[in-house]
Amino acid sequence: MLSIALLLPAVLPAEDVDFLKDVWPILESRCIECHGPDKQKGKLRLDTKAGLFGEDAKYPPVVAGDLHESSLWELINLPADDPDVMPAEGDPLTADQIDVLKRWIEGGAAWAQPEVASSKPDPLALPQLTDEQRKTRDVAMAKLAEQGLYALTVAAGHDAVDVNLSLQRTAVGDAQLELLGGLEPVLVWLNLSGTSVADGGLKSVANFKQLRRLNLSKTGVTDAGLAHVTGLGELTYLNLYGTKVTDAGLMHLTGLTKLEKVFLWQTEVTDAGAATLAKALPGLKINRGVELAAKAAEPTPVNAKCPVSGQEVDAAHFSELEGQRVAFCCGDCKAKFDADPASFAAKVDGFAAAPINDKCPVTGQPVDKAQTVSFEGKTVGFCCGKCKAAFEKEPAKFAAKIGG
Repeated sequence: MLSIALLLPAVLPAEDVDFLKDVWPILESRCIECHGPDKQKGKLRLDTKAGLFGEDAKYPPVVAGDLHESSLWELINLPADDPDVMPAEGDPLTADQIDVLKRWIEGGAAWAQPEVASSKPDPLALPQLTDEQRKTRDVAMAKLAEQGLYALTVAAGHDAVDVNLSLQRTAVGDAQLELLGGLEPVLVWLNLSGTSVADGGLKSVANFKQLRRLNLSKTGVTDAGLAHVTGLGELTYLNLYGTKVTDAGLMHLTGLTKLEKVFLWQTEVTDAGAATLAKALPGLKINRGVELAAKAAEPTPVNAKCPVSGQEVDAAHFSELEGQRVAFCCGDCKAKFDADPASFAAKVDGFAAAPINDKCPVTGQPVDKAQTVSFEGKTVGFCCGKCKAAFEKEPAKFAAKIGG
């Protein structure tokens, strides 16, 4: 008879979990983007020893040998619909990944310094210029300056050039783009926003193969003009806001594999067209203005300081209290508040308690929760600011009509 142990899946003992080989790849691929050198959501950083073991944190992400004291363990095991679950974006960690982290923590959470990632490629790097090309560039920039047009090197020590013609507005059209001749090896940023440039002008733009950023917002460019950008293989940013571009025009962009952002506000592009482009270029960020509308509709927290810790709030962590949004510095403080909101409500700066009355004591109309005053220790609501002012002037006159 086979041993029961032989029927169970093989599990490596905790001491065989290697931080660099087994643990770091999980942190690097699923955690560091939001909790690394560039961003520290919830004031949490997991790419350093000090951050991972919370040497200065009240609730350290990892406590060697103790799962229940490790806030990282708690966050990765929250329900998928919990706003504090980690990772916040993408799929949850797999069962195998969670098991690796569990055995690593229980086994003492040994740390080893990861190799520093090589620096990102210089986004302004250009092929080496010849002396003749530099001379031609300087002549072209001088001619532009004579016309009062903006053309400067992007940064010290770089050959890359930025040309901004948006300041001249409609005085710049297709003909003026011929003045850019000579900048072909070095022009990386071109701003034509609000100019009279149309499809014909983009024939000239097609010659600038080193372009990284191209702003065509509020120009006369249409689908036909976009046919000329297909050869701009270095392009990472394209702004088409306020143009007549349609779904058909977007098909000219599908071969631009380095494209990272495209702006399509107030164009004739449909949801289907945007989805097709997104499928052709995975990772491309398409902004159609929907994000701005959603952000404008998003309620604003009433407080700037966390009522639990007193620290600056992170708007990603919030709860609702009597119809008002209360923000916290981290998920731990949110959890404490949710468990006993009454203990912290008085510490929420900017919070207005719900009015005790449903009808305005001045007009009898339904109250607006934004229009309140404190009266005899209670919050009284009004239908409008005018009624609120009238009450504040003569509270005794309306006190009997408060109700509640």
